[in-house]
Amino acid sequence: MSKSRGNVVIPDDYIAQWGADTFRMYLMFLGPLEQGGDFRDAGISGPRRFLDRVWGMVDSCEDGGELTKDVVVRWHATKKKCAEDIEGLRYNTAIAALMELVNHLKDAGCCDRQVVRELVIMLAPFAPHFAEECWEKLGGTGSVFDAGWPQWDEALTRSDEVEVAVQVNGKTRGRIMIPRDADQATALAVALADASIAKFTDGKAPKKVIHVPNRLLNIVVG
Repeated sequence: MSKSRGNVVIPDDYIAQWGADTFRMYLMFLGPLEQGGDFRDAGISGPRRFLDRVWGMVDSCEDGGELTKDVVVRWHATKKKCAEDIEGLRYNTAIAALMELVNHLKDAGCCDRQVVRELVIMLAPFAPHFAEECWEKLGGTGSVFDAGWPQWDEALTRSDEVEVAVQVNGKTRGRIMIPRDADQATALAVALADASIAKFTDGKAPKKVIHVPNRLLNIVVG
């Protein structure tokens, strides 16, 4: 954008309509800080919906909510990723991680107060005014910026299982869940036991198997 091209965006109207925090988050979410992104009016509604969902969680959270192992792993992994991404000026991916955490908590039906409290702390650099309101609503004292960054347990940032894409003759035919760092034989056995994948092998024995641990399994049949 530049004045010479006549495509400068004046923020005042957007801030009046959406609020400063929503507009700030949208700009930071567009892409890498040094590259920017494609500014589109319609995209601003995404960060606003996200903040609305967080507000709903703040309003309904409770102490002692049940935390499944999957939720705990996502929670700790998000704390680590956000901290590292902010330090590396990767604001867009940090925001994306927070959005994924909120979606995961919603799907799991989890609204534990401690998780929501730390979510608000992580959100503060991107939506400071909103985070301060949430912090007060959660009973926090002082400023949310005085709370200190949430600590994570490195051992809890990795799930015991991973999702692996399965290809048959180079075409992706499905995805399977297998133990992390599983060997080729284990991955192949799980893939061939999956009916939606096995139908593409026509019962033929694999001629070749290409296995990229924790990422990809390619089965080559004649």
